[in-house]
Amino acid sequence: MIRVRMIKEPNQTIIRVTGHAQYSVKGSDIVCASFSTLITHTVNNCTKVTVTDKDGLLTAVFSDPKSVENKILLSAFENTVNQLIDQYGQYISWC
Repeated sequence: MIRVRMIKEPNQTIIRVTGHAQYSVKGSDIVCASFSTLITHTVNNCTKVTVTDKDGLLTAVFSDPKSVENKILLSAFENTVNQLIDQYGQYISWC
């Protein structure tokens, strides 16, 4: 299961992700592919973001969550995760 945590603080937003969806075999897992695309898009299009990926834990720290662009992208990220959970809740969840 993919576990997502989004921590909203006044001056930064942190997204932490662990796990794998295991919806299907490697290469055809649409839940994993959808989430991977979503987090990659969010990280690549936000400003002032640092990412670490260590021991199966991806951590993205957004240092300017109040900028208009980041605010829109982080809101879209949260909404899309909720939609994935609505459809595939046994493979992805907030924690």
